[in-house]
Amino acid sequence: MRSEKQQLIEDLLDDESRREATLLAGVSSLRRRRHRRAAGRIVAAVILAAVAGLIVQPPRPRPALAKVSPAPTKVAAPLRAQSLTDEQLLSLFPNTPVGLATLPNGKKLLLFPRKGDEAKFVSHL
Repeated sequence: MRSEKQQLIEDLLDDESRREATLLAGVSSLRRRRHRRAAGRIVAAVILAAVAGLIVQPPRPRPALAKVSPAPTKVAAPLRAQSLTDEQLLSLFPNTPVGLATLPNGKKLLLFPRKGDEAKFVSHL
């Protein structure tokens, strides 16, 4: 004997509707497969075109480096150190507060009251 539940299901889905449902499921499955194959072919074609484009594309020209030849240097006579007067020395720093101090040993020292002025104007050897 059939169960009541089984009998109700068979009444709802007669042979014709079950056949139609099975066919629709098969059609949708085949359609999905066809779409996947087509998408795979399209992706393969795009990759192939990109690779071909990279191979066929001519290489970019590199920028040419300028050839610089050193200018001939003349050997100059050795320069003699010249002394500057205090006024000449102070005139080398226009618009900059600077002082000149004489040390007990006779050396002269430039004094820059603002930070950074000494680094800007004087390089220690």
